Amino acid sequence: MSNYEEIKKRKQTRIRIKRTITSILLIIVFLLWGIYALLQSDLFNLKVIEVLDNHQIDYDEIFQYSRLVKDRNILKYNLAEIEVNVAEHAYIKAADVTRKLPNKIIINVKERREYAIIAYMGSYIYIDQEGVLLKVTDHGLSQELPLITGAEFQSFNVGEPVDVINLQDLYKVFRLLEAAELSEMLETISEVNISEADNIRLYTFDGIEVQLGTASNPAYLMLALKEVLINLYTTNRRDVIIDLRYDGHITVRDRNS
Repeated sequence: MSNYEEIKKRKQTRIRIKRTITSILLIIVFLLWGIYALLQSDLFNLKVIEVLDNHQIDYDEIFQYSRLVKDRNILKYNLAEIEVNVAEHAYIKAADVTRKLPNKIIINVKERREYAIIAYMGSYIYIDQEGVLLKVTDHGLSQELPLITGAEFQSFNVGEPVDVINLQDLYKVFRLLEAAELSEMLETISEVNISEADNIRLYTFDGIEVQLGTASNPAYLMLALKEVLINLYTTNRRDVIIDLRYDGHITVRDRNS
């Protein structure tokens, strides 16, 4: 083969390669343009917003907090931002937001549970198990939740942990309530008073007063109280004071004695 023919063949090969590359690039451009046009079409506009695991909060409230707008392109939403927006609701501890193409966003929420009520200056402050303030009301006191009295507030804001002077005593109440729940005593407790630093007082729905001292051993206290109450109920005694301040030493006396 002469040099001329070899040069000509190489040139033709380069031309074929260039044409092939050009064709491939054109196909890619058209594909990308087609995908872009498809993604911008009404097919990917938000049509469905699904909320999961909301038991206390209405769908409409969560939708409002999400700041989602239907018929906007679903790919233009920042999912992390939606999660932050939803978690601004005091009753929502966390939110997980996912996209389901072509037109659905799913919001999965983890709610905070009302755990106790703090009475303060004529208002009732509902808190969860972590001491986060859920709501404040002036009426409609729930009979299903234990009431905490004697808390000295420095400040409080909905959606934030309560700020009280006697915070350690408040935490002791949380541990008492946890122990009461485990020992099936929670429904017996009407009120827990923390006005005295060294003597937390508990009151049952029957009006029985229980002195707990510093309440350093909540599991023992709740089990001991359960046993004492069973004995009292079998003898039909109600108007009494139970003293559990000293480990291993339990006294019961009539209120008027």
